[in-house]
Amino acid sequence: MNILLTGATGTFGQAFLRYVLEDKRAKVDRLAAFARSESRLALLTEKYQHHDAFRPFLGDIRDESRLRDACTGVDVVVHAAALKRVDGGAYNPLEMHKTNVQGSINVADAARSHGVQSVILISSDKAVAPINTYGASKYQAENCLRELNSYSAPRGTRISCVRYGNVLASTGSVLTIWNRQRNARQSLTVTDGEMTRFWLTPNDAVEHVFRSLNVMQGGEIILPVLQSSTLMTLAKAYSPRSKIIETGKRPGGEKKHESLMNSDEAERAIALEGLIVVPPAVTSWAVKPWATDNSVKIPVPYSSNNNDLCTMSPLDLESRLVSVMSRA
Repeated sequence: MNILLTGATGTFGQAFLRYVLEDKRAKVDRLAAFARSESRLALLTEKYQHHDAFRPFLGDIRDESRLRDACTGVDVVVHAAALKRVDGGAYNPLEMHKTNVQGSINVADAARSHGVQSVILISSDKAVAPINTYGASKYQAENCLRELNSYSAPRGTRISCVRYGNVLASTGSVLTIWNRQRNARQSLTVTDGEMTRFWLTPNDAVEHVFRSLNVMQGGEIILPVLQSSTLMTLAKAYSPRSKIIETGKRPGGEKKHESLMNSDEAERAIALEGLIVVPPAVTSWAVKPWATDNSVKIPVPYSSNNNDLCTMSPLDLESRLVSVMSRA
């Protein structure tokens, strides 16, 4: 299998490379690491140049011609490149649109022009009922790419989306902020201690993508079954002895709780083992009937403040934090 990975120098991208090249948990003949940062791609090249499958690919997803070059001979595209800062999107909405929406369309168009078999868009829980530019751009990207199956699926290219929550220790995440604060012997800051979020590790995210590649038919949004916690629980698990102060919501649009699907999506959601699949409401391409796993209960609402989901204890979080911070 030949894979093109966009956003290769980001948190997910680096976890994906580790999963495939270091841990060898997936059989891949060629893995093209596509990124726009020359310096960060050079560091990846230095690390992985001795792996036969690794191919560094400098480029920007805003440049469709470069993406067409990168898609040559590719079977699967994992599209992780995006602008992701909520506050940055509030001040630079046009730039976020160019990358997250038009860039994603470019990826899909380049893939279908070369007959790539599968394309997975990495989306976010913030795409559900979005209240900020980042969430709106992911919502728009999801809709555009799912609709492109009308043209690509008959030619053999299927496009689906995965949607998940906050990746622990990702670049710019609250853990990186807390790490700086703790090292400086400062208090940890949280915007709202009762705010809840879904949490997963970078490795969890990569495994979810590979599971999704195995079940996708085109046009679905595929969700993992996740636990969640309050920010205060996470902060206490991260640094039990630190003082914690609340600062209030950030500008740019920040929800108190997140959801992984809306009420309309929940009506047609299908449970599989460890996954929840939301098929498209309307399709013009052929798909096989989904077989529901009745042993899996679909949470409604699938939100981070759902009491059935808020079961992550400080001990659960501590064990995950130890694993991700050792890799950070």
